[in-house]
Amino acid sequence: MAISVQHRGGRHQLRVTHRLLPRPFFHTFEAETEAREYGAQLVALLDRGVVPAELAAREAPREADPLLVEVVRAYCKAAPLTDSDNALLGQMLDEISGLRVGSVTAVWADEYVRRLKMGRNLAPSTIRKRVGVLARVIDWHIRRTSAPGRIVPANALRMLPIGYSAYSRNEVEELQAAGGDKRPKHDQERRRRLASDEAAAIRRALAGHKRDDRERALVVDPAFSMLFELILDTGLRLREAYRLRVDQVDLQRRIIDVEGSKGARGRLKPRTTPIKAELLELLRDYMAGRVGLLFPFWDGRPQTLRATTNRLSARFASLFRYAGVVDFTEHDLRHEATCRWFELRRPGGGGWVFSDIEICRIMGWSDPKMALVYASLRGEDLAARIGAA
Repeated sequence: MAISVQHRGGRHQLRVTHRLLPRPFFHTFEAETEAREYGAQLVALLDRGVVPAELAAREAPREADPLLVEVVRAYCKAAPLTDSDNALLGQMLDEISGLRVGSVTAVWADEYVRRLKMGRNLAPSTIRKRVGVLARVIDWHIRRTSAPGRIVPANALRMLPIGYSAYSRNEVEELQAAGGDKRPKHDQERRRRLASDEAAAIRRALAGHKRDDRERALVVDPAFSMLFELILDTGLRLREAYRLRVDQVDLQRRIIDVEGSKGARGRLKPRTTPIKAELLELLRDYMAGRVGLLFPFWDGRPQTLRATTNRLSARFASLFRYAGVVDFTEHDLRHEATCRWFELRRPGGGGWVFSDIEICRIMGWSDPKMALVYASLRGEDLAARIGAA
């Protein structure tokens, strides 16, 4: 094994030899540091018995290196696929038109991410989604086409460094120097809590209270009011809530059997959520005489789920605007519910009702780290605990 970098015509040529390579590998870089870093990364993979896909493709016949678009279409037909991945891959077909699998090299991956940042000015989370779904497609193709006992090619998209989706300092300066509408994007963390006066304003709007500056009040809809209270008090996702059936709500045992909507590859992920005393009374009155679906917003057909979700999300947005609750979304209700589960105390000021792990079970999280994302505990509430101690 040997690595060398030579200066040629203002650029730097990397040369790598290794026992797994039938011939030396050459590639040219703008900077010497890039060449040496890539060379070290390549050798580390080869030493582990992994040949990157772009190197394997050089020795493969043309028919063994299909167009990536063809692989994507085959993946969509044969692999377990979520609705979101299916929609995203459909949007990405133009981006990968004419590209062969063997051309998805480490250099191409770096350039692709740069195009998403500097050309399309996408947010880091959006970039990670696009790279992630494409990486899953290539993983699937590699597993399907690798012969038993042969060295499995590496997926270049899996070799991107940690933090690749964040805008670097140079990229920030480049965007600022270019002017125009493009700006560096950052991941946004939602820390929005619902104040007590805001909750009261929302309930007034739901009850048909007309604002002085509006011509009419919102239409009173007991089902929509119940949906608001249910999500706020349990933290159910919107789709989980409006898909509930009456027989999933056990008022006697004070539990809801939730068909979780965030299982792997779109499968259901059942869990049990307890019902607080205030919500119990509301549900008892609302459910009297009801059968079938708990709410009338969905017709029960899988193909209308997305349209139902979009329609209800827009309706919540209109509700919050009418109530004067700014910068608040339906999903923020789930954040608020999480915080309320964490803040729930036993009667008489005793200890906490639920542990962190129990709250993760209630919310449907397999990864306890999600609690750190959703638990936006207010400083004034934490300070009040000190005073009460």
